[in-house]
Amino acid sequence: MPRRSSLLTAVLGGLMGGVVLLVGCTSGTTLGSSGTVRLTTPTHGATAGKPPPPTSTSVTPVTPNGLVTGAGVDDTTISLGLLTDRTADRGFSAGVALWQQTVDSTGGICGRSVTLVPNATGESPATGYTRIAGSVLGLITMPSQADSATLSAMSGADQIPTLTLAGTSSKLTRDGPVVIGATEDIKAINAFAYLRSVGKLPAGSDVGVLTDSSPDAANALAGARWWAARNGVSINSQTVGSEAPSDWGQVSTILVMAAPAVVEATLRATASKVDVITNLDGYDPAVVLAPAGRLLVTLAAPAYGSDNPGAAAVAKAFVASGRTDPGPDLISGYGVGAAWGRLLGQACTDRVLTHAGVTAAMTTVGPASVDSLFGPSDPGLVAGSALPATRVSSLALADPRAPAGLRPLIWLQTAPGIADYVPQQP
Repeated sequence: MPRRSSLLTAVLGGLMGGVVLLVGCTSGTTLGSSGTVRLTTPTHGATAGKPPPPTSTSVTPVTPNGLVTGAGVDDTTISLGLLTDRTADRGFSAGVALWQQTVDSTGGICGRSVTLVPNATGESPATGYTRIAGSVLGLITMPSQADSATLSAMSGADQIPTLTLAGTSSKLTRDGPVVIGATEDIKAINAFAYLRSVGKLPAGSDVGVLTDSSPDAANALAGARWWAARNGVSINSQTVGSEAPSDWGQVSTILVMAAPAVVEATLRATASKVDVITNLDGYDPAVVLAPAGRLLVTLAAPAYGSDNPGAAAVAKAFVASGRTDPGPDLISGYGVGAAWGRLLGQACTDRVLTHAGVTAAMTTVGPASVDSLFGPSDPGLVAGSALPATRVSSLALADPRAPAGLRPLIWLQTAPGIADYVPQQP
């Protein structure tokens, strides 16, 4: 195998196990800004760990080597459900599938290949859940905001371990889906902190926040208010009406948590010196045609095209697979898959590949490497304390001409003092 292909496989293998380390000089708030990649390979072999105490009353299958298995696990395969809203799926499923293909091409996990069981075309995530939930070890979900609460309630009631990419910190629970990437408040805080770091939001500045009625928007506003109060910045908060507001006074930045059409209207209504921030739900290259280098998009993972080693390795694997249509959530999809890989590795070590075993692994696997695609994301913070799994996020510039519609801006960054932030609970 050529050296370049070997390195790519090693980096992807490290991402699957959360063990890629970047050692070197980094700033206090930017993760992985420079350094040297050191690669190791996790061991999830058939003899790892110790078997649980035997029991004569268990109806859960126990393999000859002491591995306890449950729904979605047989001698050769681990099955995970993949439930997505197709209109919101912009490369996410492709990223998860790329992770699955990488796992299977490098020996599998716990001596087994991984199979993804998706909801069918035209089938809502909730309907897909009722069909597949009983036959999978766990779930990867990306529902629409409208379906999120229903799907969360269903998986929580059935105690099926679930990882999802995005959400709000105010909705985190110990027994619900684990939001493994940055929540909307964390992304808003880090976006404002980035602008402060490049001299664009000094103390005394005014910033605007434009929200719709969604939980994501309310969560982002909460984060913006926390950051502004700590940094001498005033908030001008407005709500979307029949038209996007046009009078923003002297604001230098506007966070828009609303539909792409509202983001486009805000860009048109403001001066070229005003920066606009949104998330991927607010950015559609088919609607926002001329962002003019001033629309920043918050992301859970580095953008496609980033020279971040992990993101670059995923992008190379995507190209090598023959695909030429990366979506903006491709890297994040791979990251959620890699987070599942860590849980499966821990559950294998614990010799319990069941719903309960994976749920327990969430609290014991610990944080990922700081150089993983979501930084030191720790599912135990959600499952154990209902706190965000990670406090790092990324930013890109909207550019309809760029691959995936985004031009990478930073790798991963965390705001100074963000460890003090306590999310609002309902």
